[in-house]
Amino acid sequence: MTHNPIFEKFVGNESPDANHIEGLIAYGLYKVAKREWAQAIAEREHRPPTAEELQAYIATWTLSQLEGKRKEASDLLARFSRVVIEAAKPEIREDALRGRFWTTVWQAIFANALYTVFLIAIAFILSIAGIDILGIFTRLRGG
Repeated sequence: MTHNPIFEKFVGNESPDANHIEGLIAYGLYKVAKREWAQAIAEREHRPPTAEELQAYIATWTLSQLEGKRKEASDLLARFSRVVIEAAKPEIREDALRGRFWTTVWQAIFANALYTVFLIAIAFILSIAGIDILGIFTRLRGG
């Protein structure tokens, strides 16, 4: 089974991150262009492109064309981000005006205090069990 080398150029073996998503969108844009090209052949010659024509089409994609699709994908992501942020602004503003900010701050303070009490309890239990935590860290540090 053959695969399209253009996918590797856009996405490669990257772990999923922002560049991976950008590469997947760029590959989708490439596929739209390829589909348009294939439809033009079908309309003009009343047949689908041959395997040789497909390989020739893939080979015509230069580095600057690939970078153009990647830039187009980046621009699409940026526009999408702006739309999402603009749509969320009223809700964010409303939450801030309702005072949810301070509710969140107090929740964070409470969670941190609870975590601190938990750590103190663990240290106390280890101390009762005869485990010297400070001694372990001192020996690890070399002191």
